Amino acid sequence: MSVSGRARLVEHVRLPLHRDGYALAANSAFTAVTGLVYWVVAAHQYGPRDVGVNAALISSMMFLSGIAGLNLANVVVRFLPEAGRRTARLTVIAYAAAAATALTVGLVFVLGVGEWAPALDFLRDDLLLGGWFLVSTLGWCLFAIQDSVLTALGRAVWVPLENAVFALLKLGLLVVLAALMPVYGIFVSWTAAMLVSVVGVNAVIFTWLMPRRPPDVAERLTTLRTPAFRRYFAADYMCSVAWMSGTNLMPLVVTAVAGPAANAGYALAWAVSLPLYAFAASIGMSLVLHGSREGASPAELERKAALQGARVLLPSVLVAVVLAPQILTLFGSGYSAAATTVLRLLALSALPYFVLTLAISVARIERRLGPAVVAWAAQAVLALGLAVPLVSALGVTGAGVAWFASQCTVASVVLVLRVRRHVLSLGTSARA
Repeated sequence: MSVSGRARLVEHVRLPLHRDGYALAANSAFTAVTGLVYWVVAAHQYGPRDVGVNAALISSMMFLSGIAGLNLANVVVRFLPEAGRRTARLTVIAYAAAAATALTVGLVFVLGVGEWAPALDFLRDDLLLGGWFLVSTLGWCLFAIQDSVLTALGRAVWVPLENAVFALLKLGLLVVLAALMPVYGIFVSWTAAMLVSVVGVNAVIFTWLMPRRPPDVAERLTTLRTPAFRRYFAADYMCSVAWMSGTNLMPLVVTAVAGPAANAGYALAWAVSLPLYAFAASIGMSLVLHGSREGASPAELERKAALQGARVLLPSVLVAVVLAPQILTLFGSGYSAAATTVLRLLALSALPYFVLTLAISVARIERRLGPAVVAWAAQAVLALGLAVPLVSALGVTGAGVAWFASQCTVASVVLVLRVRRHVLSLGTSARA
């Protein structure tokens, strides 16, 4: 590379939007590799039924944590940079609110699990496992928020390190627990590693990374007490619940309609494709962070984020689609035969998801979340509504078809509306 080329590369990476975006993208890439290894080991240590049951437990925990988290992960990224000297206090308040809600929601779920998810009714009968599920639900709330705290503090480069420790620890625990816990070792290894990460990372945050800001910066946080903020919070929370419903209830639908073994195929296909969605979400999070801090036009930041994301996402999706059978063979020949089409559909769906993510990130910056709520709710309703008949007719492939159709439909509508809005805006400017 020439001297001028290196200089342009350094200048590109120094831009905060790109630096934090690439740090979060590096986290997604590492998660992809370690996640693949984790589920390969799990698939070889446990049978399809056990893989499906553990995947359903993890999805249920994530769904409940998503509800209990009150969307504070997104709120933290948007408003913590303005907190000044109250940064530590507001972080503690966010954690406490999420933890209290998680315990309540988790307890209601476990006590009524026979009604909500009959396939998991063993949680109510096994007090030890049920208690561990409650603690894990609380811990996952904090785990999700702590990444946003690091990002909001301008320490996004710590996120890949944190998740690297989590990924390696859960893999090591999986190997150990495979012999000691022949049924629930996947769930326990995943959640035990997460709880260790929560304790360690927050010790670093509060003893080392928490900044001291000038007093006048904190005055901007009075927006948290306004009706406008409450409307923003409620709308953003509904967006979060809709997304969590679509992603984490799908395995429960597959398990209920087609059984745990079928869900194992879906869960492994989702585990392979999830880093594509995590990467898109990371670019969106960086866009929200810097759109809130900087004076640049949201449209300009969105254009840069779109180009940055497309450079990585397009070739990654292509690789996943082309190599889907070979990737799934790592889990076992049976998974390759059953889930190749599902993996391809889930990977392709990451592209319309990226379109939605960018649009909703701009809406978060502009605090104009009404259309975003409608978009995410429509996607969840379409995906879950189509899944039941399609899984009944096509097996696990039906879940992939439902997910792909819902993402493409909603992203197309959002894209058309945004183009229309842009054209009308240009017409208004020309007349002025």
